[in-house]
Amino acid sequence: MVWTAAVKIAYDGRDFNGSQRQPSVGTVEGEVLRALVKIEAIASAKEARFRVASRTDRGVSALGNVVCFDTDFEAGRLLHALNAVSEKVFYYGLAQVPHDFSPRRSKQRWYRYYHPSEGIDPDLFRECARMFEGRHDFIRFCKPEGKATVKTVDKVVVLPIGDLIIIDLYARGFLRNMVRRMVAAMAEVGRGRVRLETVSELLEGKEGNFGLAKAEGLVLMDVRYDIEIPITITAPFRREVRERRQEALVELLFYDSLIDPQDSLEK
Repeated sequence: MVWTAAVKIAYDGRDFNGSQRQPSVGTVEGEVLRALVKIEAIASAKEARFRVASRTDRGVSALGNVVCFDTDFEAGRLLHALNAVSEKVFYYGLAQVPHDFSPRRSKQRWYRYYHPSEGIDPDLFRECARMFEGRHDFIRFCKPEGKATVKTVDKVVVLPIGDLIIIDLYARGFLRNMVRRMVAAMAEVGRGRVRLETVSELLEGKEGNFGLAKAEGLVLMDVRYDIEIPITITAPFRREVRERRQEALVELLFYDSLIDPQDSLEK
């Protein structure tokens, strides 16, 4: 029996050339489709009506993107099978959804950006972040691509922690590059290079921009719907994540040692 699946996925954006399918290069969609075809959950993207909630650029990671497709694969085995054969994409949530469900029509999207705190006044940074809350024309803070540029940002939360400033941004939808351009403006204000009034002027339509914050700092944390997508942690998922975590810890300790190699040797 054919049913429609909504699957929550995670990936490190540094492993891919963006999320959208492209010929001859590794992308998130390409890897997900390869895995689905390999386990015989689908025959093709077109036949299965394969769709993705959010497009992410090269270097941008996700903890909660969502893919949707029609399948006759056994629901109880789907996540385990995908995690067993997929490379660098993790599958950890599954819901059976109505046939007309569209992953792009979300209730809210949550993005998080990790920004270095060195040289930044957190109060100025936070004050600039608040300016983006509410309904604005973000034409100077996005790559429009012919789309309407008036959006409503529900909330921006700024939390300095150690060497980082964590920025959580919530809205029903974001335009391409919108988060990275907003964060770039916050950073320029936080460093004292730009006045808050200048940011306000760009929100009112004045020409100009503050560039793009690095893609690697951005993570799509979640895409939320009225329908819940229950979380299921399979054994292959847990094993792969633990291995990746161990590799990341070793890398972190290596670079910490480079900052103060003598202290590291004495320990």
